[in-house]
Parts: sequence; structure tokens; C-alpha cells
Amino acid sequence: MGAELVALALCVAGLAAASCFVALGGPAPGRAGRRCETTLSRVLGRLAELPLLRRARDSELLSQRREACLSELPVLLDILTLGLSAGLSFDSSLELYCEQYDNPLSGAFGEAMLSWRIGTRTRERALADLADELGVATLRRFSSVVAEALSFGAPLAEALERQAQGMREEQRSRVEEQIEKVPVKMLVPLGTLIVPAMFLAILGPLLGSALVVG
Repeated sequence: MGAELVALALCVAGLAAASCFVALGGPAPGRAGRRCETTLSRVLGRLAELPLLRRARDSELLSQRREACLSELPVLLDILTLGLSAGLSFDSSLELYCEQYDNPLSGAFGEAMLSWRIGTRTRERALADLADELGVATLRRFSSVVAEALSFGAPLAEALERQAQGMREEQRSRVEEQIEKVPVKMLVPLGTLIVPAMFLAILGPLLGSALVVG
């Protein structure tokens, strides 16, 4: 993953250079200027299609989708719990969530529900495949709880309610952990940007005065 990050950094640097180039007025007008802009666009386009950058982009998109699903999962469990408590079936409760919400999680569950309704996969297999696709451990526990409850006739609403509570506690712990990491992350910009600028602002006039006196 280090090589992918390096390649991604190079691409970002190239895009930044191109932006500065355009912001400063670009090349001289005329055929040479248009040729230069065309060449620059082709280079950036080919750079964005490098395998390392493509894998890094796909990994970032998957990570964003995973985070979005994790944040919406407690709401899904609440809707399922309310639906089951009101006498609806699991499929009807899940369909209610997919109809009322428009997000990556509802889309993923909508596709999974369609697959077991048309008979291409069983409900248990579709939920397990969805959990494996997103790589979310909480979804794996959810799929196993649903499979066991529907197979053995256990009360699913109570199990989902307990899982929703545990998930909210995990999210709270994760947020607290991220907050604790903020001061450590701030050391990098502080040490590389702010501190040198402060030294330059303080020592610059002193050095200038010393050179003038000397």
C-alpha cells in the first residue's frame, strides 16, 4: 500500500502543478499553448489510469462505502426491530427500510433482497456475501443472527435490538479513539509548516538587520 500512496501523492502533485500553471495564466496563447495544454491533459489522464492509482482509488471508494454503511447500520436495525415488533416479517421490514432511505446501505440490501426473491441465492447466502463484499464484521454478525433466528424460530427483534445497542457503543468508542488521535496528527503540520514559518517570521528581520549592519 505504500507504493500506491506514493503514486497517489505524485498524481496529486501533478494536479496541483497543473492547477497552479493554469492559475498563473497558463502558457503563451496560440498553437503552442494549446498543444502544451493538450499534452498536460493527456499526461494527467494517463497518470490517473495507472494500476496503482486505480487500486488506491477503488480502495478509497470501498472504504467510504464501508464507513457509510457502518454509520447507517444502527438505523437499519432500529427499523427492523420496529417492523418485527409491529408484526411484519423480516423481508417486509427490510423492504420498508430500503423504500424510506436512499443510501449505500439501502442500495446494497435492496440488491441482496432482490437476489433471494428471484431465487438466485438464499437469504442467508445473500446476507453473508454482502458482509464479505463490504468487509464489515458487524454485518457478518448481523447475517448470522438473522440466519439463526429465522432457522430456529428465535425472537429476532430482541436480538437485533441488543445488536443495535452494542453497535452504538462501538461507534462511540471509535469516535472517542479518533478524537484522542487528533493531537498526534496535528504534530505533523505543526512541525513541518507552522514552526518553520514562525522561525522565519522571527529570525528573518533579525538576520536582515544583521546583514545591513554588517
